[in-house]
Amino acid sequence: MNDPLTNALSRILRPLVRVAIARGVTFPVIADILRDLYVSEAIARDDAKPTDSRISLLTGLQRREVKARREAGAAQADRGMGVLPRILARWRADPAYAIGADPRPLSRKGEGSFEALVAEVSRDMHPRTALDALRGLGRVEIDDEDRVVPVSADFLPVTDMERLASYLAANLGDHAEAAVANLLAAPERGPYFERALHYNYLSAESLAALDARARQGHAALLAELNEMALTQQTMDRAAGSGAFRVRFGAYLYNAPMHDDETEEDSQ
Repeated sequence: MNDPLTNALSRILRPLVRVAIARGVTFPVIADILRDLYVSEAIARDDAKPTDSRISLLTGLQRREVKARREAGAAQADRGMGVLPRILARWRADPAYAIGADPRPLSRKGEGSFEALVAEVSRDMHPRTALDALRGLGRVEIDDEDRVVPVSADFLPVTDMERLASYLAANLGDHAEAAVANLLAAPERGPYFERALHYNYLSAESLAALDARARQGHAALLAELNEMALTQQTMDRAAGSGAFRVRFGAYLYNAPMHDDETEEDSQ
């Protein structure tokens, strides 16, 4: 089907199918997830409570399957990234634990300690559990003075598949939500900031230079926004007005040009 939207969906879904195959997630599993999502989104689409017949019309699923899935419940909501990245974010942004944007070594207990940091982020995770998890991920180590020393304050957990998958869901999911909301708002201006640029005819050396500059610029802006967000969050929670969440991110991707790509494809 040569339809612009289905063509776009095919391109978007291709890398997701690739990772599903690589991790042994078969088509029937994906199809089952899609059926649940179609039902839950169809229910959310109508202001009035939709009937099984209405959902069947919107989704193309048979009414008996719609009924069964409604009774079983909607797809589970994403739980987000969890506690560890929030610990790392606060460690970088809070003057009690950082010097500028650099997290400093922390004693295990006491005022301004690692234990205090974890307690400020979550009461549900024991500091020892957080410490063991961050050590296992290679994010901290213990020095000769028995202090917790940051090895890397990156937000991306690179060795734990459960957290990697959660990271993928949170970031790609929110990016998709923003992009779809902007598309559905057309021809009016979309509600979310979303910008990108694209260039062809670049050498490997140029790609390396652009990659280095993007990482440097994003790291600086991320540190600034992290500090600002923590300040705003503290004020909003104290005022009882903190009812929203936000995610900021960036990416840089490169690949060989396709035969049909030209300079006109640059944006």
